[in-house]
Amino acid sequence: MHARSSGIVAALPTVLQAKEFLVLADHWCASVDATIQLRTGCNPLEQHGPQAVIVHADAWAPVTAVADPHDIRQVVDYEVIFLAIRKLEQDDHRICLESSILDVMDAIFSMAIVSEASVSMHKPHVYNGQGTPAISLRLTRGQWQSLNR
Repeated sequence: MHARSSGIVAALPTVLQAKEFLVLADHWCASVDATIQLRTGCNPLEQHGPQAVIVHADAWAPVTAVADPHDIRQVVDYEVIFLAIRKLEQDDHRICLESSILDVMDAIFSMAIVSEASVSMHKPHVYNGQGTPAISLRLTRGQWQSLNR
């Protein structure tokens, strides 16, 4: 049943999803898309040097957590996310993208107002254009705090 045509607004889910864009209701979302050169992968062909990795990160904060949305010190700062992503380029070779994703998550959750975050990484050149492997992670602050790292 389509919520709009039925008039049942209360039935709308908390998370609204469009084709590739996710919105958490009643939350600000700071997003960053970046392409970086990352030393990662288990395939011997991936271990000769850095490869392009496409990174997407979202950080959500409840609207009520931001007292003044005109003050950069009170909102989710996407530059923190961008710099954390770019910093990954300095890392030694890592076998798994998961390690890099967790580093970005740490930076996102360093902002106290963030309640939920999502990070995905795609490696577009691993299979010579025939497929794009990707790893994604979405966590609430509570889930992030309970990780055994």
